[in-house]
Parts: sequence; C-alpha cells; structure tokens
Amino acid sequence: MKSGFQIDSEINRRHTLKQAKEAALNALQEYEADWSSIHFIQLSEHVTFRIVAGEGEQFLLRIHPAGKPPEETNSELEWLSAMKRKGLILPEALPNREGAFVTETSTSCGKMFYATFLRWIEGERLDRGGLTEEAIRKMGAMMASLHEASVDFSPSAGFVRPSWGSSSFQRDWAHLGLNHRHFISDEAFGLYTMAATKVADRLSTLISHKRNYGMIHADLHNGNVVFRDGEPYPIDFGRCGFGYHLYDIAQSIMGLHPAQRVHFIEGYERVRPLDDEAMPKLECFFIMAIIEAYSFHAENPLETEGLIEEQPYAQAILRAYVNGAPFLFQPLEDC
Repeated sequence: MKSGFQIDSEINRRHTLKQAKEAALNALQEYEADWSSIHFIQLSEHVTFRIVAGEGEQFLLRIHPAGKPPEETNSELEWLSAMKRKGLILPEALPNREGAFVTETSTSCGKMFYATFLRWIEGERLDRGGLTEEAIRKMGAMMASLHEASVDFSPSAGFVRPSWGSSSFQRDWAHLGLNHRHFISDEAFGLYTMAATKVADRLSTLISHKRNYGMIHADLHNGNVVFRDGEPYPIDFGRCGFGYHLYDIAQSIMGLHPAQRVHFIEGYERVRPLDDEAMPKLECFFIMAIIEAYSFHAENPLETEGLIEEQPYAQAILRAYVNGAPFLFQPLEDC
C-alpha cells in the first residue's frame, strides 16, 4: 500500500517535494486567487500548501499524484459539498478558471500531477496531551454529526470512493505479510496472524445498513481536527470513502489514551447512541486500523525505527484482543 509518491528514501522524498512545489506554482496560475505567499505543510497521500492571499485570506492547495484518478477526487469534493449544504463547516473546493475542481498540472520536465484548491479552515491542532475532556467529547459529537448528515447522501452516477471493510483489510493484511520483517519478528507475527483471523471472521458477519454504514472520513484522528473558539472542525478528507461508522470511530480513538476514548464515545452518543453490540465490533475495527497503519508504513525505511519502538504497545493490544480481554478503555501493563 503506497501513497502514490516516491518517498521511500530521503533522496526520493526531496526530489518528489521539489517536483510538487513546481507543480503547485504552475497550478496556482489556473485559479483566480490573488495570492501573495505559499507555505509547504506536509507530504503524505498528497502534498499540501497553505496559500495566503490579499487581506490575509488563506487557502489549501493540494497536489495529488497522477496515479490517483481525478474521478476519486471529484467524488470527495462532491460529498464535502453535500455535507456543507447540511450546515457542517468543512473544507470547500474552489473551481479553476475553466470551472473544474480538479486541475491538471505539470513540471518543466513533463511530470504530471493533479491539484485541488480549497478554502482554509482556520483553527489550531491540539496534540492529545492538550485535549480537555470536553474537547474530546466535542470531537466525538462532531463525528456523530458527520455520520448523521451523511445518512441520506445520494451519490451521483460517477461517484467513486474507496470502501474500507473486508476486501481492503485482506489487501492490507497480505501486504503486511510480505513486508512485516522490517519491524515485526516472525514469532510476533504469529500473534498478528491470530488477531487478523479474528478480525476477518468478525467482518464477515457484519450486515450493513444506512444507520451503521455509509460515507465516512476514515482518518479523523486529532491531527485532522482543528479547534477554533473551543469548537472542533474536521479537515483532510483525502481518505474518505464507504465504511462502517464504528470503523471511523476506531480510526479516531486509536491515537487517544484509553481514558480519553471514553470521553470520545460519550460525545458521540450525545448525538447518535450506539447499540448494545457496538463494543466488540469497535474492538475489531480498532485492530483492523492498527494492522492497516502498519501495512501502509511497512515499506518505508524512514518509518522502521518508530515502528519497532511501537511493537510492545501494539502487541499488548493484539494479545488482549486475541485472548478476549478488554483493552479499549483501560491501560495495559505492557503499554
């Protein structure tokens, strides 16, 4: 599983960033914004830049790899537009001079990319140590509001977004199996295998309906939430797609401390109560999210040291899951 950019070494990362910066400058010529400065943010699934225009107005410019179909990006923007019509404060895409929301751009050497241009969502990111209990509850409520607004979303005929479930998990699991030796011992991988089997078995029994499944953010961790005047707002919808609401919750709480996860669920249930069978399913999706994350980073040698350091924590959670012990809302000794 790859981001679409060559970032598997520091040399490739610098080269990709150089190309993306040139593509960004060329893409800006296709928009009406009277911009004054451009600031690099990060290189991940796409390369992002903060654009400052006249009178302090700000925008987000995203550079997408050429291998990502523009139909997928247009579909992301379609969903965001539909959710904004429900009254949610979300990133809003702006068209280029020709009225298109996805812009083809390239470098002087002919390397092609796509670009999107969105209004900047003003706010401050908070790390988990800076989150109050009430801030976390508001994050949970925010996610529930997004799920509720999306219940009756009706996509267009050409709508294309990924689905996060049994098939995607099997792909990620197979990829991790080929690359785990970079940071997981063969002995420890036996534990991963037992956990993955349990996840796959659970996923095969789930039945989707509009109250538990639909379009989701799929990456709404606290790094993709900004706070303004005490209220949280979601950003970075690049991974959005179809999936279970509980999977969305699992992705969000994975980076929180166990006690903080309780507050997130409390906030979510202020808007949308969970059913009595939710917690075992949430545990399944939590383990699915862990395996997905390691699969995504497995081939990047720049990540290997950090992945090795995380293994005692990850394996304590996997062991608890395999043994049927609770782990979501209480700390584990091995962690």
